[in-house]
Amino acid sequence: MKKHKVLKTLLIIAAILLIIGGIGAFAFYKYFTVPIGKYPDKARAAEFVKLSGQYSDGQFHNENEVGAISGAVSLDGLKKPEKLIPAEKIDGHLEAASKDVMNISWLGHSSALVQIGGDNVLIDPILTTSGKPLQLYSLPARISEVPLDIDDMSAIDVLCISHDHFDHLDYGTITAIDDRVSDYVVPLGVDSLLVGWGVNRDKIHTLSWWSSVELRGVTYTLTPAQHYSGRFAGKQYKTLWGGFYIAGGSHSLYFTGDSGYCGTFAEIYEKLGAPEIMLADSGQDTPAWSHMSPEEVTKAAKGVHAQYILPVHWAAYNYAGYDWYKPAEDIVKQAEADGVAVITPKPGHIFSFDDDAAQNEHWWEEYK
Repeated sequence: MKKHKVLKTLLIIAAILLIIGGIGAFAFYKYFTVPIGKYPDKARAAEFVKLSGQYSDGQFHNENEVGAISGAVSLDGLKKPEKLIPAEKIDGHLEAASKDVMNISWLGHSSALVQIGGDNVLIDPILTTSGKPLQLYSLPARISEVPLDIDDMSAIDVLCISHDHFDHLDYGTITAIDDRVSDYVVPLGVDSLLVGWGVNRDKIHTLSWWSSVELRGVTYTLTPAQHYSGRFAGKQYKTLWGGFYIAGGSHSLYFTGDSGYCGTFAEIYEKLGAPEIMLADSGQDTPAWSHMSPEEVTKAAKGVHAQYILPVHWAAYNYAGYDWYKPAEDIVKQAEADGVAVITPKPGHIFSFDDDAAQNEHWWEEYK
C-alpha cells in the first residue's frame, strides 16, 4: 500500500513536470523562436551561390575586409529625453499621391514612409511599441511616439526591408500589416524569415546587390552596404543586407540601410545617377565599420551626389554610446562645414520634396 502511494506521488510529480516542460517549450517557441524567424534551409542557401557573388563558405560577405562584431556599449550617463518625444500623427488612410510627386515622412529610427510614382512605400517599418507583441528579445523602450497607427493604416503598395536586424525587421509590424501589403522587396534570405511568419512567397521580391525589380513603374535597386546580418549570434551573415535606390516618375531616393563608409557611394552615382535625397545611416553605432560618422555621412553624400541628406537611425531608441540627439546635432554641424544640404524633419512630418524640401528645424533642442 505504501509503495502504491509513493508510485502515485511520483507519477503526479512526473505529470506536473511534463506539463511545466510543455508550457516552457511552447513559450520558448512562441516568444523566442517565432519572432526570430526561420532562416534559409540548405536548398535555399545553395541557390545563393548562383544569385550573389557575395555568398561563399555558407555565408554572405562584405566587399571589403571588416573587423569583428563588437558587443553592447555602456549607456551609463547618457542623456535621454525628459519625456516621450511627440510625433506628428499620420492619417492611416493615406491618399495616393500623383505619379510625379514624392512625399516623404521619417517615422523615427530608420523607418520611413515614401509616396513615389503613385505608390505608398514603407521602408524598414517599426510600428510597434517595445514588448508588443510579447517576445523574449525586444528592442529597448522607445523614446519617441510611433507616428503611424498600426491598426488604422490603409494599403501599402511596397514594403522594403534592408536587413534582418530587430531594429529594421519587426515581427509584430509584419504580422500586423501583412494583409495590407501588396509587395515586399528584400535582400536574399530575408524572404525565408517572412515566409516563416506567414507571408505569401508570391508577394516577395528578393534581390542581390545591384539587381532591381520594377513594380507599377517604380524601380527598386538593392545597393551594396558595409554591414552584417543575423537576429542572434548563431545566424550572423546568413542573409544579405543592403540599401535601396528607388526611382519613380521624375523622382529618386536613396536609403543607405545600415552601412559603414565604403566605395559604394561613388559607384551608386556612376550606375544609377544622383538621388534627390539620401536617407543616411547617421547613428554612429557600433561596430564603427558598420555605421558612419558625421564626416563619413557628408563624404558619402558627396560621393553619391545627393541633393539633400536626411539623417536616420536615431530618435527612437537609446542603445548606442551617445546622447540621443547627437546624430542630428553632429550631422547638422558637419554638413554646414562641408557645404552639404541637410533635412531634419520632425518624426511623422510629411513633406513634398517639390514644394518643401528644406526641413531644417532643430526640433530636438526642446527635448534635450
